[in-house]
Amino acid sequence: MKKSLGWLLILFCFSVHAQTTNYQVYSVFVVSIAKYSSWPESDAKDFKIAVLGKSKVYEELIKTTTSKDINGKKVVITQTEDAPISDLPHIIYVSEGKSSQLADLLKKLEGKPVMIIAEREGLFKKGANFSFVVLDNNMLRFDINRKELENHQIKISKNLISLANETI
Repeated sequence: MKKSLGWLLILFCFSVHAQTTNYQVYSVFVVSIAKYSSWPESDAKDFKIAVLGKSKVYEELIKTTTSKDINGKKVVITQTEDAPISDLPHIIYVSEGKSSQLADLLKKLEGKPVMIIAEREGLFKKGANFSFVVLDNNMLRFDINRKELENHQIKISKNLISLANETI
């Protein structure tokens, strides 16, 4: 986690258009968050990211992660309509359309080392580990729920915390 955050800072130069969502930027943020986080040791060969629900971030994550690894593991992206309960991914990205299922998802994953990143603003206050927020200047940022990250046994870089819009 002591990697240079220089390129991560470049992310904050990306802006999001008020009328449309730039899913490419969301996907870069997801990958960057993953690279500056650590999970308990496991024998998993792949780094799995599951997109819950329909979201264009799915295609962008595939493009962003082609021929790349996260923490030395090949990245595998899946899209699902239901929360996985077996073969758990490292990250579940909750699409806007599945935001109402967050409470059920949290119950299913209680204490398990799965990071939950929500597309909808403010869900970090309802238990998601991260949620995105578009600021008044149309800049995309993220909010962090550090207590929930601890409950899921996930550690994140202090530098990543310093880049957050808000933390609880």
